[in-house]
Amino acid sequence: MTTNINKTKKHLSIVFATIVFVVVFILWITFFSIKYFKEVTFEERDFSIRTSVIQKAWNDFDNVLNQLPKFDKFSPWEKRAVKWDFWEKDFLNFILIDKTNLVKLIDIRENVTEDFILNILQDDDFLNITQYKWYFVKKINLEDGSHFIVFKKLRYDLFDYIEDITYFIFISLLFSFLVYFIGIRFVDKIFIPVENNIKDMSDFIHNAGHELKTPLSVIDSNIQLIKDMKTYDESMIDELKNEVIKLNSLIDSLINLSDIDLFKETQEINLDDLIWEILNDFKQKIDEKKITVTKQIKQDIILKANKSYAYIFISNIIGNAIKYNKIMWKIDIRYKNNLLIIKDTWIGIKQDNINKIWDRFYKIDNSRNTSWFGIWLSLVKKIWDIYNWKIKVESEENVWTRFSIKF
Repeated sequence: MTTNINKTKKHLSIVFATIVFVVVFILWITFFSIKYFKEVTFEERDFSIRTSVIQKAWNDFDNVLNQLPKFDKFSPWEKRAVKWDFWEKDFLNFILIDKTNLVKLIDIRENVTEDFILNILQDDDFLNITQYKWYFVKKINLEDGSHFIVFKKLRYDLFDYIEDITYFIFISLLFSFLVYFIGIRFVDKIFIPVENNIKDMSDFIHNAGHELKTPLSVIDSNIQLIKDMKTYDESMIDELKNEVIKLNSLIDSLINLSDIDLFKETQEINLDDLIWEILNDFKQKIDEKKITVTKQIKQDIILKANKSYAYIFISNIIGNAIKYNKIMWKIDIRYKNNLLIIKDTWIGIKQDNINKIWDRFYKIDNSRNTSWFGIWLSLVKKIWDIYNWKIKVESEENVWTRFSIKF
């Protein structure tokens, strides 16, 4: 079971980290794609305006040259202040070729091949602005048969786009690994109550099965004995009946433990009336042990809870005080300083065992010859957890035990 939980936690962390990576990656792809197309659109519009001005002003050649910014016109200080790459990509390269294919004027700062220029010369598609090998290109055919070619490199081309994506894939991977290790710790914390519940359920099933076997074994052996003897006596019947009562008691307690979270409806309960009701239900057992019960609770003490579970809560403590009390001794029940105090001349509890009494199936006398299955105090703990009540147990072995409850 533990191995499967660890595998599940690891799997969840991997899935979480993968989801984070995919989400971040998609966001970056979207961002850089928008940036790329936005840059391309802006540069195409800018290039279109500039080439349009050049074409319209062609009769004034000096004016044309003014439309073609040269890097040389910037001062040395300006060249140092900006990145060369920016101005290189912003630069309008141009070449003027006469009708005999002789170069008349040229200013090209890009590393382009001769084939690049020849393809532009031979293809009339370039009479319109065309994106070609990460350049915007415009060819202007002049009246004397000359060709004026202007081209400009994209500031943010596909290689820049791919480079940015590559960087951020690497960054996203590192971030995802970080998320994975953080996720492992986060999932560990999230799974703590799950693991505790699984362990609790496993222990519960083991202990319940163990406890159920005892009365069943007694019933089985007695039935077999009756069958072999072909007769029976009243003691056997009484023993069988007692074991059936034990089974019913255990089954009832198991049902109460499983359903406790389903009944949180509260009402106002008079504490004095509730304790009178509990003592009346235990009257026969109190009389059998000749126990003296003193009670000092004012009538105006009101408890807000589900009455059934308030009854279970208090009756279990009083029931234990009766069951493990000495014959002809005392139980004192009083409400003082906002505390319900139940003190008895119990057999007492060892200090090392006080915290164990809330465990399921823990029994103080470790005897199986009792209808007390050690489960009811576990139910008490579950009830006080739900209502956030406080309880303190004090005991002196073989002398007394006191429960102090704050509602």
